[in-house]
Amino acid sequence: VILDDFDRTVSTVDAAEAAAASKFTSFESSTTAAISAKRGEKEQKEKDVATAEGEITTAQDAFKDAERLHSMAIEELSGLKAMCVEGEETFAERKAKREQEIEALKEALKILENWQG
Repeated sequence: VILDDFDRTVSTVDAAEAAAASKFTSFESSTTAAISAKRGEKEQKEKDVATAEGEITTAQDAFKDAERLHSMAIEELSGLKAMCVEGEETFAERKAKREQEIEALKEALKILENWQG
């Protein structure tokens, strides 16, 4: 009776050990596959981060260039506005000056024509 109990215990333990070994092998292979997949994902995400950092740097440089160009354009616009829109002379005054200049040029042309001729 004791020998039968001992044999039964041995066979039960052997069966449990075989089942545990099978479960361990299955767990180990699935865990190894999961670790490998996670490593691949990690490497890809690290590459994505490096690419994104490069794109951020490029965008920041482009932004700085755009800001510089914008400020230069604003300065130029301010200069032109002062000359054109906010000038000290009115249209009538500018027209009178133009007409005086035209008359002076006509006068100079007459002098040159009389001098040659």
